[in-house]
Amino acid sequence: MKTIFNVLEAKHHVWIWVSCITFVCVITVVNNQFLTSVSLEPLLLLPVVIASWYGNLFTGIAVSFLTSLAILVSYDQSLLALPTTDAVYTALVYLSALSILSLLIHNFSAVFKVEESAAEHDHLTGLLNTRGLTSLLEEEIARTKRYKHPFTIAYIDIDNFKAINDSKGHGEGDNILCKLAKIITTSFRESDYIGRIGGDEFVCLLPETKQPDARVVFNKLKKNLDTAFCNDDIIVTFSIGVVTFESAPPSTQSALALVDKVMYRVKKLHKNDAAFQIYSSSQ
Repeated sequence: MKTIFNVLEAKHHVWIWVSCITFVCVITVVNNQFLTSVSLEPLLLLPVVIASWYGNLFTGIAVSFLTSLAILVSYDQSLLALPTTDAVYTALVYLSALSILSLLIHNFSAVFKVEESAAEHDHLTGLLNTRGLTSLLEEEIARTKRYKHPFTIAYIDIDNFKAINDSKGHGEGDNILCKLAKIITTSFRESDYIGRIGGDEFVCLLPETKQPDARVVFNKLKKNLDTAFCNDDIIVTFSIGVVTFESAPPSTQSALALVDKVMYRVKKLHKNDAAFQIYSSSQ
């Protein structure tokens, strides 16, 4: 479910800047023209915080400057008269304090976003991890329930990966994982999501993808993998399970469990192949 924070996160910094400036102007006019015994000046901190967190540093500083100007106007209600020295000094103090606040909030926001991204991405390959992928899958299931659009999930597992690690070492195993991640990423659309959820297990989430389209995509991927790994010293093959969901599954866990089952069916039979299945709640 989207919140006001998700909406702000998705907005361009120019939109954030305009919205914050509008808020400052409205509060200033209401405070000066309609209120006499109550001051709304503390509310002017809100646009500074929002602009600094969801915009960029320039946005935060600019809103801080205009907020200080608004406080200056509040001191001298006659816009045609020159502001008093005390009002100017007060505005400069506010500008300094708000600029420092903006800088601190912007830096904290940058650190927070880096940590948030790290919490949802695999440190080795840079792909989504279980947490990041599950969150996106939940959104896709909710979208399917509402709009009845299909989506496809695939499991890709490296055959005999433990034997590779044992014979060639974990360093070589990590190189294979990174190489595989790069090939998968370049083989899919920008709108698709790729994650690594286990040692050698990768998950692909393809929104708005029917089974015929999924077959084309994964046949292409298999050719790319065969080409990329055919000249290596060690034989690397892959078992792939692909499930197209024409209706929403009960949960993310049940969806992933079904795809995992299809992939292990390939692994158990002959490996180095792909299996396709369609899920429909009417079945």
